[in-house]
Amino acid sequence: MEIDRPNAKEPTAEELAQLERLKGIIEKAMADGKITSHEYQNIKKEIYAHGKVSTDQFYREIELYRSLVQEKLEKGELEYDAPGM
Repeated sequence: MEIDRPNAKEPTAEELAQLERLKGIIEKAMADGKITSHEYQNIKKEIYAHGKVSTDQFYREIELYRSLVQEKLEKGELEYDAPGM
């Protein structure tokens, strides 16, 4: 599901760097086909690490997570390897 945000501002260089950093963390976590509880917490920590983040940037980070992780979970291409998940 694509979310249209017609009033969204273009990301700054810093925001793009944050997205690349988050993408790297996610890709590293997914490398073995599983995401552990610890890896999931690291992903969440990176998303919320910036303190005050713009709404646009938050949506970009959540969309990145959704496209890289959630879709693979739904297709069975990735699984959580954590108790209770």
